[in-house]
Amino acid sequence: MSPTSQSSPVLEDGTRNRRAGWALAVLAVGAWVLRVLPFFNRHGAFGYPVDYDEGVYFTASALLFEGLLPYRDFIFVHPPGALLLWSPAAALASGWDAATCFVLARWLAAGVGAFNVFLVGRLGLRAWGPVAGLVGALVYATYPELVIVERGPFLEPVLNLACLALANVWLDAPEDGRASRRWLWAGALCGLAISVKVLGGIWLAAALLSRSPRAAWRSQLGLALMAGATVLLLVGPFVAASPSRFLEDVFLFQSLRPGDGEPNRLVRLHDILHERRLVGVGLALLGLLVALVRAFRASGPARATERFFAVAYVLTVAAFLASPSYWNQYNAHLAASEAVLAGLGAAALHGWLPARGRTWARAVPVLLAVAVPLVSARHLREGLRARAPDLPALGRYLRHAVPADAPVCAFEPAWGLTGGRLPPRLPGVPVVVDAYALMLQDALGSGEHFASTQAAFSASASQRGILHVLERCRYVVLGWRGAWQLSAQSQQWLRERFIRRFPAEGQGGPDVWERRDAGVRASP
Repeated sequence: MSPTSQSSPVLEDGTRNRRAGWALAVLAVGAWVLRVLPFFNRHGAFGYPVDYDEGVYFTASALLFEGLLPYRDFIFVHPPGALLLWSPAAALASGWDAATCFVLARWLAAGVGAFNVFLVGRLGLRAWGPVAGLVGALVYATYPELVIVERGPFLEPVLNLACLALANVWLDAPEDGRASRRWLWAGALCGLAISVKVLGGIWLAAALLSRSPRAAWRSQLGLALMAGATVLLLVGPFVAASPSRFLEDVFLFQSLRPGDGEPNRLVRLHDILHERRLVGVGLALLGLLVALVRAFRASGPARATERFFAVAYVLTVAAFLASPSYWNQYNAHLAASEAVLAGLGAAALHGWLPARGRTWARAVPVLLAVAVPLVSARHLREGLRARAPDLPALGRYLRHAVPADAPVCAFEPAWGLTGGRLPPRLPGVPVVVDAYALMLQDALGSGEHFASTQAAFSASASQRGILHVLERCRYVVLGWRGAWQLSAQSQQWLRERFIRRFPAEGQGGPDVWERRDAGVRASP
C-alpha cells in the first residue's frame, strides 16, 4: 500500500513539480473564491450569518487595540494569540467604523484559508508527489466545516496557519539539526500556535515525535525551547497584568465548565468521520494506515511527515472526544492534519493500483479530483445560500435610532458590530465581550457543579453579574441568545424595566429594548 513512485520528497521530474505548484496556486485561488462568494449579496459580508465566536474574537482584538486587556478588563477564555493575529483588521476599529473593520476581517480570513490550502498542498507535494499535494489541497479547500469557519475571524484559520507553517518549516529541515534557523522559525511558529489555542501543543508533540531522537535531539530541544520562549513573549505580558484571572479564564474555565454541544462520544466520532466528507475521510484513514505501517521503517523526510501527521491527527481526535464540549466547528482544525493524510492516502492508492496491473489506475487522480468536492457539494451549496437579512436591518436601526453615546449591551457582540458599536465601558461593571463565558464564570464561582450549560444559566449566581451590566445600559439587544441565557426571573426583571423598540411585532431577528426611564420616543 505504499506510494511506490511518489515516496521521494524531491521529484525527479522538475517540470511536473513546477506544474503541480501552479496547480496548487490555482486551487488556492479557487478556495478563496469559494469562501468569499456568499459576501456578494446586496448586504455584503454582513448579509452572511455571523457566528457568536467570530464576533467575540474580533471584538476582543479591537478592544485590545483600544487599551483594554483580556483577562484583566474582560473575560477571554483562550490564550491571546488570535487577538494579535487578527490585529491587521481589528486595530483599525479605533479610528474606523467597527462594522467596516469586521467586514475586512472576514475577507482577511478567506485569504488566510486560501494560503492554508497552498501550505497543505506543499506538504503533500514535497513528501509524496503531485497526487498527494493536489488531492490534499482539494480536501482542505472543500472541507465543509472549514469553508464556513474561514469566512470569519475564528481561531481555526490562524491556528491552522501557524500549525501548517510549522510543519512546512520543520519538515524541510535536515534531521541532524544543522539548519538552526529552520528549527528556530519552527519553534516560533509552534509557540504562536499554542498562544492561539492550547490544542496547538499537539503539533509540538507531533514535531518532536516525527524525528529520531538520536539523530535530531539538538533540533528537538531547540524547537521546544523556542516554542516556550515564544509563548512567554506573546502570553507573558497578559499573564503579568492579571495572573489569577488568566488562570481562571484560560485553564479553570475550560476544565470546570459544564458540557456543551454534543455530549455523546459516539455521536462526536460519527461527526468527526461524517459522510459529508466521505472521500476525504476515507483517504485520510488510508493515509493513517500507511503511516502506521511504515512508522518504524527507515528514516527520511517522507517518513517524518507520515509520523508527524499521524500523531497530530490521532491526538486531535482524542482531544475532541475527551473535551467536555464539542461542536462540529471544531473539525475545522482537524482538517489541517486530515487533509495531508488524505493526500498520502491518494498517493498510496495511485501507487498501489498500477503495481497490481490495474491499467485504469491512471484515472485515479481525476476520479478523486471529482469525487472529493462532489460528496461535499450539497453542504457547500447550503453554506453559499445562507443569508442573514436581520443583521443589516438591526444595524440600520442602531445607527439611525439609537444615540451614538447611548450604552448598548448586546448578548452577541456581532449585534453591536453591525451598527458599528463595540461593547460599552461603564464604571463598576465588566466589559461584556463574551456574555456566555461571563455568565458561566459567575455560575462556576459559586462553587456548584452543573451537569449542563442550561443548568448553569438557571442558577441565580449566573444572573447577578449580567443584571448589574444591564442596569447601567440604556439599550439591550436581547435576541435568542439573551432569552436563552437569562432565567425566567431575569427576563421578567428586564420586561419590567425595558420596553421593546425593535423590530415591529411579528417580525423576527434580534430585538432591541430601551430603558423605560430613558423617555418615550417614537421609533423610526
